[in-house]
Amino acid sequence: RGPEEPDLERVTRGSRDGFVETIVFNTALTRRRVRDRSLRMEYMQIGRRSQTDICLCYIEDIADDSRVEHLKSILDKIDTDALPMAEKTVEEFLSGEHWNPYPKIRYTERPDTAAAHLYEGHVLIMIDGSPSVMITPATYWHHLQHAEEYRQKPVVGAYLRFVRFFAVLASIFILPLYYLFSISPDMLPEAWSFIGPAEAAAIPLIAQFLVAEFGIDMLKMAAIHTPSSLATALGLVAAILIGQVAVEVGLFSNEVVLYLAIAAIGTFTTPSYELSLANRMVRIALLIVTALFGLAGYVIGITVWLLNLVRMKTFKTPYFWPFLPFNARAMRDVLIRSP
Repeated sequence: RGPEEPDLERVTRGSRDGFVETIVFNTALTRRRVRDRSLRMEYMQIGRRSQTDICLCYIEDIADDSRVEHLKSILDKIDTDALPMAEKTVEEFLSGEHWNPYPKIRYTERPDTAAAHLYEGHVLIMIDGSPSVMITPATYWHHLQHAEEYRQKPVVGAYLRFVRFFAVLASIFILPLYYLFSISPDMLPEAWSFIGPAEAAAIPLIAQFLVAEFGIDMLKMAAIHTPSSLATALGLVAAILIGQVAVEVGLFSNEVVLYLAIAAIGTFTTPSYELSLANRMVRIALLIVTALFGLAGYVIGITVWLLNLVRMKTFKTPYFWPFLPFNARAMRDVLIRSP
């Protein structure tokens, strides 16, 4: 397969090449952009039977030596027969916390994105057989970056980043918040009294949300397994099932479809696919605790979510840095796409 633009990281302007499944091509695509004498690519093999090639890539005089040695020690200790799932198998050995849905490693299939992170001191892990290059460490904010912001003028990039942050936050909080206002309309001021279902549907509101959430996941899985020639037919079926017919028969109310669409758009706006799945699980959990405990459940659910992110570390780096611990200059660069 040739170096084609990756589907998950498309840009309107910029390079159209992407990593492939052959590690030699991936290292060459990286060296093409990083012609630095300090660029290091250290090879090793993992898997008693598969002997899979792995490359640890970093710029020696920029990357933290202790972080490089820490990664090497973990990779050297991996004891397994093979790496059939390539980078995902290695990630589970590296990150741990298997019950925590939030990713500690960022993936990219773009050589320019990988090169930009090398210059920032990150360490890349390339695995033969996978086009996804692992970026370590990766905080919560790294998963919200996209090359499109840097392909536009700074003010446009800052606007796009603001829209992206708003969409991601909406994808997590808007459905539980709408449900809370629907079951407690007295919390709303008079000017916002229109929020909430105008008439009761055939099933409870929380059941509508959960059915719709699971329905969207079923459609996503169906789209993966559907041949491209039948994708249009699947889209029509999905529009009929979740759209007008579902509302007309009383399965969903109009407001549920509207707010679910907003949440879905926010999910697809998230650059990191792994982060979007984690946020979706948090949204479902918030819906459930809000349905069980009302306002207290909503507040406690958000607090537990924040505490979980604050206590996380990605290779000895706080997951929420530079927000916690706070660094004003770095946080400014997170929120605003600086020139």
